[in-house]
Amino acid sequence: MKKLVVFLPIFLCTACGSMSSSKGQQHQMELSLHKVRTEVEEIKHDLNTSEIEHHIIEGKLIDQEQTIATLKKQVAELKSGKLDSFVEELQTLDRKLQQISKKQEKIVTDIRQLSTHANDTTTALSQYKDKIAQFEKAIHAQNEQLKQISQIKDGISKLTISPKTYTVRPGDSLEKIARTHGTTVETLKEHNQMDSDLIVVDQVLQLP
Repeated sequence: MKKLVVFLPIFLCTACGSMSSSKGQQHQMELSLHKVRTEVEEIKHDLNTSEIEHHIIEGKLIDQEQTIATLKKQVAELKSGKLDSFVEELQTLDRKLQQISKKQEKIVTDIRQLSTHANDTTTALSQYKDKIAQFEKAIHAQNEQLKQISQIKDGISKLTISPKTYTVRPGDSLEKIARTHGTTVETLKEHNQMDSDLIVVDQVLQLP
């Protein structure tokens, strides 16, 4: 009976200590689980943010590609259509200039002929004066045309097409740039006198 009385307090103390230790472990596990959940939520948030930034970058890239396509189309139109029309207009103006020169030679010839016959009669003299007035009017009009032709020629002579360039951006490569602009890596390297495929950000490349 004395042994039982002695053993019972010891058992109770041991059980209490075990329960206290179990609660401490459970609390520690709950803290760890809460920390893990918090880290998972942070990772999810970072992932969502990265996806949003990725979509924004993709949108900007699409806009840039559309802008480049528009510029390429404009340059192609300028090369194929507008420049050819300027050349044709210049040729037309040259032909008109030749025609005017021939007319001037004819006018000079007519004036000389009228001068020869001016003394024959008063009627001939009157006609001669009328012809002279018409010739002067025609010469004045031709001078105005020559002035306009000269101005147009000056304007056309100032027409220049600037070479197209591309500034390297982060993530670019020669292959990507060549594919975007419809050319090859070798052509880009040859056009820019490059010995390797190495490019750096903000480097300006000449496009063929």
